[in-house]
Amino acid sequence: MNESKIEVREIAFAFERGAGGLWNAKRPELSHMLNAFQLALPYLEPYFIDAIKEASPRIDDPRIKADAAAFCAQEANHSRQHQRYCRTLRQRYPRLAEYEKGIQQSLVRSRQEDPLAWRLAYTAGYEAITAQLSRWMFQNERAFFEGTDVHFGALMMWHAAEEIEHRHVAFDVLRAVDRRYALRARGLFAALRKTQADIIPVVTYMLEVDGVGGHPLSRVRRILLRLQLALQLLYAVARYLTPGYHPSKDAEPRGAAEWRRHYERHGALEWGPS
Repeated sequence: MNESKIEVREIAFAFERGAGGLWNAKRPELSHMLNAFQLALPYLEPYFIDAIKEASPRIDDPRIKADAAAFCAQEANHSRQHQRYCRTLRQRYPRLAEYEKGIQQSLVRSRQEDPLAWRLAYTAGYEAITAQLSRWMFQNERAFFEGTDVHFGALMMWHAAEEIEHRHVAFDVLRAVDRRYALRARGLFAALRKTQADIIPVVTYMLEVDGVGGHPLSRVRRILLRLQLALQLLYAVARYLTPGYHPSKDAEPRGAAEWRRHYERHGALEWGPS
């Protein structure tokens, strides 16, 4: 039986000792963009796990089957830790519970109404988005996380490293079930649309709570941040839509390998930008 090279790491974080939301006080727009992105993860990741597990009996390749099991274990760990972080966010931003409920309800409807192939295409598309966001964080780790809340930084770097590590799995499972190019493309665009729809109102709300939402400079910074993010995602979209594409062809960022080496020696909680 083949064994996966994907490592399942059990890590917990001391969020109660962290900043409670505004993890980078000098960059509130960045803080809340990443807060808003991870708000959906306690609900999205179980959705992905369910789709991958449902597909597992239809996978013949033992390597893909082993990777799928490791993917599900990693995503379950991510869901638990992001759920804990979201509890700390709701103490300062109580209306987040309403946004979370909307995300959860949309995923419940998808489970009930959408066929497995579509849910796998959505999962693979979303995984392409998170892999590119992970590269972006590793490219900017000092600018984003140095001198900020070390607990949130450790959470995001752990998650980013594992997203890079399992970046090929959902794509492989989708192809094992349905190889239609059009389905793959539609899943990606659906994930992009839903991600944007979920993030924008949450960022606006959190900035309003912090008293900077209506400031003209904050609006300019939000526009510039969204443009920067759009350029990052444009690269991922172009790559993903290439007919012969496979996620393993995308080079691993140096920071992800450095993170793994550091974890092997020291664990992750105290880790920060190198």
